[in-house]
Amino acid sequence: MEGNLKKGLFFGSLVGLAWGLDTVLMGLVGNNTILKTAASSTLVSAFLHDGFCFFWLLIVALFRKELLGVFKLLKTKKGKVTCLAALVGAPIGMSGYVMGIKYAAPAYASSLSVIYPGIGAILSYFILKEKLSKRAIIGIIISLLGSAALGYSKVDLNMYPEFYKGMAFTLLAVLGWASEGVIIGYAMKKIKDEEHIKASPQQFLTIRYLTSFVTYALIIMPLVGGYDTVVKLTTNKEILFFPGIAILGAITYLSWYKAVDYVGASMGTALNSTAAFWAIIFSSLILGTEITPYLAVCGLVIILGVFIFAVDFKEFFGKNKKIKK
Repeated sequence: MEGNLKKGLFFGSLVGLAWGLDTVLMGLVGNNTILKTAASSTLVSAFLHDGFCFFWLLIVALFRKELLGVFKLLKTKKGKVTCLAALVGAPIGMSGYVMGIKYAAPAYASSLSVIYPGIGAILSYFILKEKLSKRAIIGIIISLLGSAALGYSKVDLNMYPEFYKGMAFTLLAVLGWASEGVIIGYAMKKIKDEEHIKASPQQFLTIRYLTSFVTYALIIMPLVGGYDTVVKLTTNKEILFFPGIAILGAITYLSWYKAVDYVGASMGTALNSTAAFWAIIFSSLILGTEITPYLAVCGLVIILGVFIFAVDFKEFFGKNKKIKK
């Protein structure tokens, strides 16, 4: 079990690092001249990000000979629920997040976004009637207080004139990602006749990004005239950033599933929150964002709250000791 713990901590840490870097690079690409002047810029960025994520996951499915299983899964109730949840978590969540990155800067958007597990737990309490422990409640309160403090940051509004709009869009992303989990949780409770269906987490993830890609491609992009911007981007070498950034997005989710497999959903979710830390670091190194003491403290408080909410350390390490014996 000790080996599994080390692997779980490695993949969980990789999740935070990859998503933090993904976030900052999306902010960097958003400064592209074409995207800065296009009204649909953020939606185009989200479309290209999730589209290339789907492409890489498709390659992984082909390599693992799981692609046929993906299409079979689409025909099941569980697959259809994954599509429904993805409509909330992918286009809405990712679009809100990219807009948050654009208006509020990656470090702030990422720090706020990691509260989505706590919001998901609150929604589950009211909708799914799932109980919350005192520890979970304390963790959620701490992370929400850190988020509220972050929202009242003394940001240089000359540099980020639409900072509060960005934070509002990030909250939309938080709500989308939290609702995605609740929809899946609700459906899985109701689906009682598909226990025999075996599918890998990667297959569900491929369906998620397929749903996102199709929604953007057939509905959102035509509505906002986004394809004109995509055509313009094809003449610019910076479009090559998107496939690379999407690799980070794919690594994020694949590593998260690996981490959950080795150390459980609670620790995997908590380690995911370290993306806020890495986003702050990479924002400073790549974008030159100033790491103020206030930003650093707020980010750490939010991450601490998520860890307290997600992980019962006595139980977690207690189980590891018992299994090790």
